[in-house]
Amino acid sequence: MLLVLLALACTAPSPPAAEPVATPTPAPTPGPRLDPALMDLAARADDVDIVLISMDCLRYDRTGLDPRFPARTPNLRAFAEQSVVFHDAMSASSWTVPSHMAVWTARWPTRHGLVNKLMPDPTGTRLVDATLREDIPTYPQAFAARGWVGAAFTGDAGVSARFGYGRGFSTFLDDRKFGGMDHSGPPARAWLAEHAAKERMLLFFHGYDVHGQAPLPDGVTPTRGGYTGPLDGGIAEQAKYRELALTAIKNPGDAASLGTALTPEDGAFLLGVYDQKVEIADARMGALLADLKASGVWDRSIVALMSDHGEEFLEHGAIDHGYSIYQEQLHVPLMIHFPGQASRVDVAETVRTLDLFPTLADALGVPQIPDVDGRSLLPFLRGETPTPPGPLLAESDYRLYVHLRALRKGDHKLILDLSDGGVQLFDVRKDPGETQDLSTSDPRRAYEMEQELRAELLRWQTDPSRFLGRAEAPIPVY
Repeated sequence: MLLVLLALACTAPSPPAAEPVATPTPAPTPGPRLDPALMDLAARADDVDIVLISMDCLRYDRTGLDPRFPARTPNLRAFAEQSVVFHDAMSASSWTVPSHMAVWTARWPTRHGLVNKLMPDPTGTRLVDATLREDIPTYPQAFAARGWVGAAFTGDAGVSARFGYGRGFSTFLDDRKFGGMDHSGPPARAWLAEHAAKERMLLFFHGYDVHGQAPLPDGVTPTRGGYTGPLDGGIAEQAKYRELALTAIKNPGDAASLGTALTPEDGAFLLGVYDQKVEIADARMGALLADLKASGVWDRSIVALMSDHGEEFLEHGAIDHGYSIYQEQLHVPLMIHFPGQASRVDVAETVRTLDLFPTLADALGVPQIPDVDGRSLLPFLRGETPTPPGPLLAESDYRLYVHLRALRKGDHKLILDLSDGGVQLFDVRKDPGETQDLSTSDPRRAYEMEQELRAELLRWQTDPSRFLGRAEAPIPVY
């Protein structure tokens, strides 16, 4: 049987041209969310394969998973009708390298250590290529040890094998930076056709189709609507403004900002280009799902869809991702389809993407990796526990320009800047756009949440000074 994990990346709240919509407060759901018989597959795990599909940089609010938001993804929405849909999933980081590795290892980025593409060498005098430490195991390795044969077909860049993502895979394609599913799809489907009937599989399928560094397909031009500004929506332009925003970070506590370089109309245009990419990505992903169904793989599969991080279109003054940990960069889609599941289950409670692999391991009877931060969501789905596991944390040390940490408790979220000790507090239910800082009007809550967050950092042995003064020089492609 085949387990399919789709990672849908880059989600955010509402577009800059629209008023943010508050996330509904979840109502308690007594008893099991889903028939436990559908989730408990250990007895037949020998017949279950694993396919992971990562659509990098896909915003939750552009997927149609929530009826309050625009629907541009008929294939994802059709998938949701037979899945558990987690409407408030929180990524561990706001960019690909640390967030995907948090899923791979079920550890917070500081704990798995892959917080950047570069890291200080043992002497601390220079930066060298980062890679996952050998003593930190990954869940793909755990599945490989139990007999799953791994193959990965990726868009390279932030999920390159050199970072450690290749562990547990006997085949790993990462030959085109910011490659889309049009590139990784044909070899992935060919591998699937060859291996589907022969052995238990772990297939990782990934594409950057909606990323700012992925161009529209040849022959497709940006839809301009009534936009008369100078932007063209291309990848060189995106890199230019991403780097320009980072130049605003000159002193501790500074934020990435484009100032007046782009207008709200420019942001709306770029979001429109993004929406075009989303529709194309949905069609490409739908083609793969169609192949899975035609081959019979779908009928014997667990299918999980997730996002690794979000994307900003001037919600907080910049574009791209990684340099902040506001909701537009942390709120991600997450869905899991279990074999035989025929109806949709909606979950409003906040969950964490790093709980995904422990959940899959639990379902298949694979021993959990020790000393991880992730926890299985199956007890929650079975109704054995009232809430999903916690704590709800996030962090980003994006290209060593920023050192940000966040804690979510219920409706409230605290952001701590390790560079200068500054804090921000938001009620993300009432203020999903995070425009009203409550740290001065609700100082006790801010203080208590900061102490709780710092206690976690102490447990992680965080040393922000390790990277001070080592911000990466502007780079054209990352």
